[in-house]
Amino acid sequence: MAGETDLEKLMASMSPCLLPDEYVFCTVADGNYGDYSEYFPLASFLESEGLSLVLTKTNADKAKLNYDSVFKAITLSVHSSLEAVGLTAV
Repeated sequence: MAGETDLEKLMASMSPCLLPDEYVFCTVADGNYGDYSEYFPLASFLESEGLSLVLTKTNADKAKLNYDSVFKAITLSVHSSLEAVGLTAV
């Protein structure tokens, strides 16, 4: 099923939901993609600085990873297309 691109339809159909956990951003200078998968990162990407991870604060603490700030996450519960320009701005 193709994602929605019409911003009005996206705005009308989204159901924002605050996720219960706290999240942090960590960078592991000598990390490789796939490292720390046992801590279930929400996202991981390999950059020139190292392996960047978005994971729960609880799992970052278990892994003894450093972070600067703690964040909450909101899911929009909407099936949007990557071509839906402007959703974040709205």
